[in-house]
Amino acid sequence: MIPRATLRPAGTDDGEFLFQVFFHTRQGEFAAAGWAPAELETFLRAQHDLQDRSYRSAYPRGEFQVIELDRAPVGRLYLDRGPRIIHIIDIALLPGCRGRGLGTELLGALTREADALEARMSLEVEAASPARRLYRRLGFQETGAPGFHQRMERPSPRALAMAPGSVPGPERSL
Repeated sequence: MIPRATLRPAGTDDGEFLFQVFFHTRQGEFAAAGWAPAELETFLRAQHDLQDRSYRSAYPRGEFQVIELDRAPVGRLYLDRGPRIIHIIDIALLPGCRGRGLGTELLGALTREADALEARMSLEVEAASPARRLYRRLGFQETGAPGFHQRMERPSPRALAMAPGSVPGPERSL
């Protein structure tokens, strides 16, 4: 059975939790630097603050949400909804919550919402991230030039239906 995640807006009292999510998703990148634990934490706190300010500046209508499982915070989901597009700014789970179906559940709900709105979806993912398999399974395709980050998009149902070689009508499945 897939866990039932819930979302709630991130508040000012979620700052430390959101840092912990960021810390656990980024600490591995800097482990080889050989920094003392306190140095690594100081650096990652600064990086987290910069990322948060950058996201909030770049996405003024962004939805910054905490993912909960059984009322306990387990991750974050940041979205920017625009006309005909849902952009996933960021999705991250604490290490102990990965691989349990939470990401699939949340992204599945978003893809169903996008389909109902006939909207496309987009995100950026690290090129080496194992999450790319999940995104591909949900219909995302790599777009643009590959680099450290790869842009991926999931076309709207209408765009898929109009694509050359697509199956018209209700026989088309996503």
